[in-house]
Amino acid sequence: MHTFTLDTNCIIAIDEGRAEATAVRALADAHMSGIANVAIVAISASEKQRDGGLIEEFSQFQHRLTSLGLAHLELLSPMFYFGVTYWDWCIWSEPSLEDIERRIHEILFPNVEFLWQDYCAARGLGPNDVPLARGWRNSKCDVQALWSHIFHKRNVFVTSDQNFHAHSKKPTLITLGANRIETPDSALSLLRAN
Repeated sequence: MHTFTLDTNCIIAIDEGRAEATAVRALADAHMSGIANVAIVAISASEKQRDGGLIEEFSQFQHRLTSLGLAHLELLSPMFYFGVTYWDWCIWSEPSLEDIERRIHEILFPNVEFLWQDYCAARGLGPNDVPLARGWRNSKCDVQALWSHIFHKRNVFVTSDQNFHAHSKKPTLITLGANRIETPDSALSLLRAN
């Protein structure tokens, strides 16, 4: 049975009624039917929301998933990052896990500093600025989405984000352990092929 990991863009697709929402919904339905195992990356709760704000409590994200009909899907915990993740929904890190995360970051965001302090230093920002700068936070969330997929040993990472599909990046990400990176439509085609 395929294990699919839905990234933040899949949630947004349903929320905004985008074209790929039908495929995302079909994958979620396949999970409910026992045809596939589909999960959502919990780091999605840490992304800026439609109104531009941040979610204060993880339960707000869970309520959002309920309203979108996705609450039945498993949630994959990311690594702990102060000011980014939620205490009850993250994994404490160790050097081997951080090595994979750093490699993912270098592939996806070679022009964004890996550490918040380095990002601030390069841009003349104070490291105690809250909230964390949007550019760094978004990069960290994207990296943690794929990291969660790899850490939890999933088969198919599902995203419409073209940064993951770039010819210069996708093969290396697959080699790191992503297995497959598919759009919602191509992920659904994999399911239908079985």
